[in-house]
Amino acid sequence: MNERDHQGPGIGSAPSSHNGDGTEKPGELSSGPVQSAANPGNDQLKKKVRQIIAATPEVRPEKVGPLKQAIEQGTYEIDARKVANALITKLILDP
Repeated sequence: MNERDHQGPGIGSAPSSHNGDGTEKPGELSSGPVQSAANPGNDQLKKKVRQIIAATPEVRPEKVGPLKQAIEQGTYEIDARKVANALITKLILDP
């Protein structure tokens, strides 16, 4: 048997950006801290994202208002099929 016969789960995976000796191939982007240090705009982007998140209300009144009103009026109906699908999906995706 040759080396191809012994390949395991990595078959068909994207090529590594490393040379095999721990160094990266030239021209490849790193996803680690080196990229962040080399790109100071990244820090500004992170700061802007944090500001947007901080300014976003935890409760969205435009969504909650109509639901609250429907519940109070007794017209809110729960779609059991949607609830079941969401639960099953969550159970499958989050072991």
